[in-house]
Amino acid sequence: MTRVLVTVGDLVVDLLLDVRLPVAAGDHQMSPTLLLEPGGACSTILAARNLGLDVAALGAVGADFQGRMLLDIMAGAGVDTSALLAPAGSTTTTVVALADKEGGGHVFLGNYGKGSDIALTDAAREQLKRADVVFVPGYSLVEARLRPLIDGVLDVVNDRPAPLYVDVGPFMGQLTRDRVERALGLTDVLLLTEDEIPFVSDGEPGTNACRRLLQRYPSLLIVLKLAEMGCRIMGPDIDIRCPGFPVAVVDTIGAGDAYAAAFIWSRMQGYALGDCGTIANAMGAASVTKAGAGRGAPTRGEIQALLDEHDTGLQLSC
Repeated sequence: MTRVLVTVGDLVVDLLLDVRLPVAAGDHQMSPTLLLEPGGACSTILAARNLGLDVAALGAVGADFQGRMLLDIMAGAGVDTSALLAPAGSTTTTVVALADKEGGGHVFLGNYGKGSDIALTDAAREQLKRADVVFVPGYSLVEARLRPLIDGVLDVVNDRPAPLYVDVGPFMGQLTRDRVERALGLTDVLLLTEDEIPFVSDGEPGTNACRRLLQRYPSLLIVLKLAEMGCRIMGPDIDIRCPGFPVAVVDTIGAGDAYAAAFIWSRMQGYALGDCGTIANAMGAASVTKAGAGRGAPTRGEIQALLDEHDTGLQLSC
């Protein structure tokens, strides 16, 4: 039976440029490449579709060129956007992503979409009723016009058993503490990097902060993404380290979003937790070997090739 992933938040468009970082005032550069790609949760959505999940997108997209482009791409990938809103006169959340392919690292310069507030509609409620997993990227929790939608989604999640996955991301530190705590209290799986730990731990860094979170929220599972080092999966009685896959890095943008899709898919397929981490690590590694994300999200075949190359013994189920 096909499983359903429901994502919550804006569809985002990325304008990707290859630069030398840091970029200083007066440091004029010409990028050798330019890509206009679906970004943010779109990378999670498209990676999940590559793995065979049914995906429904809740939230908003602008009634502009970028929004029409994203809707066309989602339709081509078989994503259900029937409950996605595009208010008249609204704009699409847009991110200029500066990536240094030689020196490493990237910088995001974003502009949240403008338009009327996005509420939880009856159509969105119906999508949530059939969800096997609900996924919320952290930046969706921050965006002001999405607050009515997010509050409604959290209310629904509180009343039904579909697990909630939250990927902290680089902007969740802008949330007030009470909103962080509400989200954490309903979250089943929290995905984050080491840099993002303080955003959910009242400023405290490190794995000790993660352990304190687990004491406060005993039903929480923490997935700590460690880039080329792999990941660490932590729960009240769980501490699993999953090594990464050494690859030649081209671009790290979107790797974490694709990782989330693979971890969600693996758990929905019933893999052991350690294997979920390994499969997600392979997705992340395959992602960084390409420029950009979005339509370049790794395929099942590319993930399987890495798993085979490193003799993991894992086979991706149908």
